[in-house]
Amino acid sequence: MDTSALEELGLSKGEVNVYLALLKLGETKVGSVIEKSGMASSAVHNSINSLWEKGIVSYIKKGKIKFYKCLPPKQLIDYLEDKKKRLLQIIPELDSLHHFSTEKQEAEIFEGIKGIMSMLNLLIDGTKRNEEYLFFSVKADNNKEIQEFFEMYDSKRKEKGLIVKGLAPKELKEFFDKRKLLKMKYTNAPLLSNVSICNDKIAIFAWEDKPVGYLIESKQLYNMFREFFYNLWGKSQ
Repeated sequence: MDTSALEELGLSKGEVNVYLALLKLGETKVGSVIEKSGMASSAVHNSINSLWEKGIVSYIKKGKIKFYKCLPPKQLIDYLEDKKKRLLQIIPELDSLHHFSTEKQEAEIFEGIKGIMSMLNLLIDGTKRNEEYLFFSVKADNNKEIQEFFEMYDSKRKEKGLIVKGLAPKELKEFFDKRKLLKMKYTNAPLLSNVSICNDKIAIFAWEDKPVGYLIESKQLYNMFREFFYNLWGKSQ
């Protein structure tokens, strides 16, 4: 007899043997099950107790002696349905774990000055009031088009209600002092070059030579960059 279906219900081989012995014997004492199954006494007792806990075996007492009997085979379907119901109860929690483990991670490349400007606008697309926008700045570009873009960008971030904080080398303090919508701190420590983080995204870009930008969407990387930013923020002036 192929008993794999019973094992797929979660029954051990010992439990299957005891269940089949009880089916053949009907209501009986444990001694008869030991004899019929050919299993050791301790293994039979363990299997009977496990089947009883699962609701597959019941017993009645006659005097001080327990007589065991098993569920009719068709009632195993009810046992299976009960397992299904319990599984359905935890599906939402399992789904949330699966969502966390398969969190979306994407990267896009943008080329040219206009491309970087589009990327920075995408960085704040869909943000909510009081979300953080954090950035590292190393070089102040004197390109008029870029300067005009950042004047507009400062206003756009303000309209969205973003909290904008930046870290820059101390020699750029005079340059950033003109931009009143930013909360700035300055340091002599080495900084990342032109990196902005917001909305679970990281924008990394370079204006000079062949302007190029990379927009990465990854909560894990976002948290790493954010932690690095605040480590330096706490040590800067």
